[in-house]
Amino acid sequence: MPYIITKTNGQTLTVIDDAEVDINSTSLTLIGKNYAGYGLVLDQNFVKLLENFASNSQPSNPLQGQLWFNNSASNKKLNVCYDGVNFKSIANLTVKDSTPGGSIIGDLWWDTRQKQLKAYDGSSYTLIGPEISAAVNSQWAFENETPVENPNTEYTVIKANFGNTPFLTITPIDANTGTFTPVIGSNLRSNFINGVKRGITLAGCDANGSSESAGNYFWGTASDAKSAKVKTASTSSNANHFVTFAQNQSGDQKLYTTSTFFFNPSTNVLNATATAARYADLAERYEADAVYVPGTVVIVGGEKEITVTRMAANPAVAGVISKTPAYMMNSEAGSDETHPYVALKGRVPCKVYGPVTKGDLLVTSRHPGYACAYVHGDHPKAAFATALESFSGEFGVIEVKI
Repeated sequence: MPYIITKTNGQTLTVIDDAEVDINSTSLTLIGKNYAGYGLVLDQNFVKLLENFASNSQPSNPLQGQLWFNNSASNKKLNVCYDGVNFKSIANLTVKDSTPGGSIIGDLWWDTRQKQLKAYDGSSYTLIGPEISAAVNSQWAFENETPVENPNTEYTVIKANFGNTPFLTITPIDANTGTFTPVIGSNLRSNFINGVKRGITLAGCDANGSSESAGNYFWGTASDAKSAKVKTASTSSNANHFVTFAQNQSGDQKLYTTSTFFFNPSTNVLNATATAARYADLAERYEADAVYVPGTVVIVGGEKEITVTRMAANPAVAGVISKTPAYMMNSEAGSDETHPYVALKGRVPCKVYGPVTKGDLLVTSRHPGYACAYVHGDHPKAAFATALESFSGEFGVIEVKI
């Protein structure tokens, strides 16, 4: 009797026949019942786990949450597979009072003597913060301020202080409030008499947001901004508003519009003659009863909107979980974990249970999340895709046309 191996979330990973091993579903060798010499395979699996698959290239067929130690000379980092396909590194953090040895690019060091966080750039450690000025009283300060308007609330404010006089503030205060008045006793009170605004506020700003009377500006390559004037735009919503294009990516610009590309607020429609997309499928978000990886075949059903099935040629098939859809419908419905994109049309990778021949119609298989070739007698409405390539193995991923 074969072993049916499932993931922590209950999703079937693979089925292993008696006296067989599976080397394709994961980075480990999975052993079937009554396999001769299974002790050696188990020992090798334990070694791989103990060393976190130490290699200068990532392990094949990873599972979400799998660890891999990149032992290349320029890396030496522990990585985690975050989506079942890709790895990202876990930061190396050293806590001590002197410069760590054996550092590689990206390492972090909390300097307990200076009480600062630093990052290694390949030759030395660069300060991340906090930045401390040579003048003890001239520095960036992170403080909580109480607004006059609501004494029971506090806003986090970053201040640029010269001595005890704040010159500039940065704060992400409530967008609906937009501003607050500092209470008496705050060092913001005298220089921010018109309130502290959401975002960046210069000392001496008047009620219209101008700091000209105080002589405070942002200077540099954008110094002309101090003389910019605001022009009142058309308030008509029943009009076409044309999209502007820049000639270059940087430097001096020439701006262009075209009569065929515009937006009308009254209809909330963007008009264009033609569009192009980098990826190849049209997909829509649907609520799933579990987290499904790209390529999984799903049906309409389960506790939510979509699920997987063990029924071969299920006519309730919805489509295939897409990783990078070209056109994303219902995009605000949720996240990729709760409401993954389901490819409805186009070209997309699909998990299959072989064999499959290029040109075969595909239906759901008895292995949840996998498609298989249509056979005579299957439900006529169960076919949902056409194989774009052949596959002679048992479990794999191929390109299909939905």
